Amino acid sequence: MRVRNASITLLALFSVGVCLTAAQFSVGEPVRIFGDYGKLQTLAVSPNGKLLAFSSDYRDQKGDIVVYNLRTNEKQTVTKTPNLESQPVFSRDSQSIYFFINEAGVGSIKKVHLADGAVSPVTDPNFWCEFPSISPEGRFLAYYSKRNNRYNLYEMDLSTGKETQLTSEQSFDFGPVYSSNGRQIFFYSNRKGSSFSLFRYERAAKKISPLFGPGGFTFQPTTDVHGQLLFAVSNVAGNNDVYAISLTTNRVDPVTNSPGNDLFPAVDVRSSQVYYISQKDGDYAIYKRKFNTAP
Repeated sequence: MRVRNASITLLALFSVGVCLTAAQFSVGEPVRIFGDYGKLQTLAVSPNGKLLAFSSDYRDQKGDIVVYNLRTNEKQTVTKTPNLESQPVFSRDSQSIYFFINEAGVGSIKKVHLADGAVSPVTDPNFWCEFPSISPEGRFLAYYSKRNNRYNLYEMDLSTGKETQLTSEQSFDFGPVYSSNGRQIFFYSNRKGSSFSLFRYERAAKKISPLFGPGGFTFQPTTDVHGQLLFAVSNVAGNNDVYAISLTTNRVDPVTNSPGNDLFPAVDVRSSQVYYISQKDGDYAIYKRKFNTAP
C-alpha cells in the first residue's frame, strides 16, 4: 500500500502477531526540502521551528553537524573535525546543539554554540555516551551509555553536571526522548524479547512500561504531540517506514510507505509537521508532512 492520499484509513494490518485496529490519521503529501548533500543521518528541528540540524558526510565522508535554515534555505556546517559528528539536538533557546562525537574510538556528547562555533564537552569521555535528548525546561540531558558491557539510560543535571543512571537491565536501552511534559522518557529496547520495541520510563515513579507499536523492529521515537501520539520507525512492512503511534489507544497509522528507507523522524508540534530523511528518490533527502490529530 503506497501512502499518497491526504487521509489514510488503516482498516486491517497484521504484523508479528499484532493487529493494528481500524483508525484514521490525516497526513498531507510529502514535501521535499532538499537533498543531494551526501549521506544524511539523524535529524532535529529547533524549538522555535526555524532550523533543522542533521549529520552529513558531504565534506569529509564521515559526518559533520549541519544546520539548515527553513526560511532562507541556507546551510551552515557547525562542526568540522576529522571525526564523526552526529545525533544533533537543539537547546531550548535554539542557540546551541548537543551532539555525539566519535573521537579515537570513544563516543561522547558535546555542545556547540551556533553563534561562534565554540565547542564544549558535556559527558565524561571515558564512557561511551550517545543519543542526547533535552528535557522541556532545558535542565536535564538524557542519553544512553555503554558501561560494564551494558547499554543503559542515564540523565545529567546540566546545572550541576550530576549524572543519574535510569535503567540497569542486561538489555540494550537506546534512543531516549523526553515527553512534551517532561514526566516521561520514551526509548526503544530489546528487554522484552529479541526484537526492539518502544517503552516509556516514568521519571517520578522510576517505572518502565511497554508501548503499543507496529511490530517488527521499532525504533527512533520522537517526543509526543500533546500527549496523544508520537512518531517512530519500523521495518514491519519490509522497508523502514515512519508510523504515528497513539499513546491512548491501540492505534498505529503509517505515515510513509516508499520504496526507499524513511528514517529519523523529528516533530515540530507548533506547526504540526513531521520531518524525516528518505531515500525514496534515490538520494538522501529531507521531507516534511503536515499531520492532523483530529479524530
